[in-house]
Amino acid sequence: MDRSFFGVYRITREDGPGGGYHRLEHGTTLQGMQSLDPHRRREPLTYYHPTGPLGQVFKHFAAATPRLRRVGVIGLGTGTMACYASPGQAWTFYEIDPLIRRLATDRRYFTYLRDCLETYAIVMGDARLSLAHAPDASYDLLIVDAFSSDAIPIHLLTREALRLYFAKVAEGGLLAFHISNRYLRLAPVLAAIAQQNGLSGVQGRDLHLSQAQQHQGKSASHWVILAQRPEDLDPLTREDTRWRPLNTQPGVKAWTDDFSDLLSVLRWR
Repeated sequence: MDRSFFGVYRITREDGPGGGYHRLEHGTTLQGMQSLDPHRRREPLTYYHPTGPLGQVFKHFAAATPRLRRVGVIGLGTGTMACYASPGQAWTFYEIDPLIRRLATDRRYFTYLRDCLETYAIVMGDARLSLAHAPDASYDLLIVDAFSSDAIPIHLLTREALRLYFAKVAEGGLLAFHISNRYLRLAPVLAAIAQQNGLSGVQGRDLHLSQAQQHQGKSASHWVILAQRPEDLDPLTREDTRWRPLNTQPGVKAWTDDFSDLLSVLRWR
């Protein structure tokens, strides 16, 4: 267990029907998990499982074209996504918390980065400030996977943030948002911003898991993929009917750096 400015992190060992795992938790939120079985060390688990939405993105786009040469990830976690890397790709992680970098690179606990990437970059600092210094059109895929408590920090989910992201995404590239959380419905927010900016988007929800899937380290997840043109999403939507349109919702407006409305997207129970 350790603490940073951003909260308390805890690494635990879990043993069960699916084998042993190391888990990284931030408060009550699971940040990542890795199997202790040597044969499964390179298997992306939790929200990044190969049969989940993010796994589908890498499967369909890597198979369709060599489009994903440059990948940027906002939020390091345990480095799980590194195991989707292919030879010749360049990966850059943006991370604000030095403690996360230390835990993700501590080979006593997590070895995704060591096992799956020969070279990579970790850029420390607030992602929006750091990304502003990257050359335009730097990435073929930019993934927003940063969490504060249980959801993406608001300043990474505004109209101005999306304009910055797409300035850094190459023509035909993709922007992926991990929006899984317990309390907020964030897909309509992204839909409103996409509509304002003439973007195309789809969402993938993988929320109902069997006990066997959970024992094997898979977590329920919800992802949104945005692109500049509908055809940029074709390899995904043409081959996988699980992806649904990203629709706006009455009463939910686009968030900006000066405006957000949590009550409009709160999950009332």
